[in-house]
Amino acid sequence: MKRKRVIHEHGDWKDYRRRLGLLTDDEINLHFGERTEGSYDEAMARVGKLVMDRLRKAQETGRPYLMFIHGWSTSGRGRTTARSVVRSCMRSKEATPLIVRAQSIQHDTVFVAKIKFPVPQSHLVVTTSLST
Repeated sequence: MKRKRVIHEHGDWKDYRRRLGLLTDDEINLHFGERTEGSYDEAMARVGKLVMDRLRKAQETGRPYLMFIHGWSTSGRGRTTARSVVRSCMRSKEATPLIVRAQSIQHDTVFVAKIKFPVPQSHLVVTTSLST
């Protein structure tokens, strides 16, 4: 099965607010400022957990999009940034039931995740196998 790719866009990321009807709560700013506790690796692990938690919450509350503001920083060899953590989360198997990759947007400074709405239990078709 061919992997669904995200949409790559450039331009003013603030335009997504209007274009997608984002609310303030739909934006997650990952610029936490200076760290006062814990190691850099611990901080990046917290970013990954925050991303996945917010995706689950958006799906539960029916929000169509989330925008993660991660900044321009790129990771060099052996270095991780909020940007690389967000992109890694979006590629993960854990994100598959939560997002529609083909409708998500990868931008230089943000990632806009299109939230996948779960199929209500009442709409699931149960099939059984009859063996003779």
